[in-house]
Amino acid sequence: MWYYALILTLWLSRGAVGAKPSEIPSWLKEYNFDPPLQCIANATGPLDPRDAEATCPLPIDDETAFQKRSWFPWTFPPVCIKPEKESDPKLCVYTYQKLRGDTGISILTTPEIAAAGVGIVEDSDPKWVDWARDRPLVVADPPPYEFRELESRGVGVIANRTIRTGEVVMLRYPVIVRYMDSRPWKQNESMKLLHRAAVQLPPDDGLKMMKLAHSKGGYIIDDIINTNAFGVLINDVDHSGLYVDVSRLNHACKPNMFSRFSSTTLGMEVVAYRDIEPGEELTFSYLPLNLLSEQRQSLIQEWGFNCTCSLCSSKEESAASDRRRGRIQDLLAELDLPEVRNHAAIENRVAEILDLCEKEGMAAQVGDFYTIVADVYSTLGDLSRARRYGELALKELKYFASYDHPRTQTTIAFLEDLDGKVRA
Repeated sequence: MWYYALILTLWLSRGAVGAKPSEIPSWLKEYNFDPPLQCIANATGPLDPRDAEATCPLPIDDETAFQKRSWFPWTFPPVCIKPEKESDPKLCVYTYQKLRGDTGISILTTPEIAAAGVGIVEDSDPKWVDWARDRPLVVADPPPYEFRELESRGVGVIANRTIRTGEVVMLRYPVIVRYMDSRPWKQNESMKLLHRAAVQLPPDDGLKMMKLAHSKGGYIIDDIINTNAFGVLINDVDHSGLYVDVSRLNHACKPNMFSRFSSTTLGMEVVAYRDIEPGEELTFSYLPLNLLSEQRQSLIQEWGFNCTCSLCSSKEESAASDRRRGRIQDLLAELDLPEVRNHAAIENRVAEILDLCEKEGMAAQVGDFYTIVADVYSTLGDLSRARRYGELALKELKYFASYDHPRTQTTIAFLEDLDGKVRA
């Protein structure tokens, strides 16, 4: 596999110097720029007059692209591998070199998912996004951080000015997105396809990717993705996405930043959890915030290091944190007990959970706790309190998860269902 890594690095270095545009081949002159469309996949939002029209192309693969002389909207014709079982789909690489005007993206997925998710390459209507988010999207400019080499920790992200709570310091898009379940295809063929995905990126994007940490071994691009990627959704199907700059943030069990992901655009925002002083390192948690210390230390080994954040470095603070987090889990479990299914008992536990969350810096999970309480009240038939907590949950989830996150959409559906019960 070192051979692929060497060839990739040499190609990217050569391309970065400046590639000359090649003459358009004769077969490309018959390229179909107006192919038939099949479904609605409009990331630009309902304010776009096309919102009622079909906007995504028919599925294309390595064969149909040349038969139809069209692979719209991708920069290159797709390259695919066949599955081991005939009943499974092909896996293909689709590259678009001008995502949001300044970055490339290669997506390894099935033809059907690529067709249904093609709207991600379009620019969203900012008026619609602001409406859906309940607030304008403002990204700090110039960036309030810089990348620095940290002793024994590789590259980190350091604040170069005061950053305020809620400030969006970074908005990035993935350079590679990969179908999560690789079992239907042979591993060596999948690695060759992954190599193709990297080579088809703009050279600058590829070079930045090659500088990321890798810790698990094997083919270097696969290793980089396994070490740094985030879980993302395309057409509600699990994929992993590699966000180069976001991957530079180091882990902390009590972080000062959180990430907000949009499945509509694949954009990931990095947002300040609290006020941050100049010179302070920006961190977020690679793990769920509610885990106990033993669970965190076990899972963090997947990234090839032992956590030495401020929380894990102090036995006393770590033990106190475990007691608080354990108490939160106990309180949530108690909500299922019949003797707790009354208003006073529920409200007492909610108040205690909120207090513990504030002490533990777990505000990002409050929305999920509210959904649990809303469901409890709905089961009890108290639709008024169920709606109140459902609305609280929706507000928190829009802020900490995203306006289009599946958990947010589930809460919206819950509230709509409540409205139906009230009308009935």
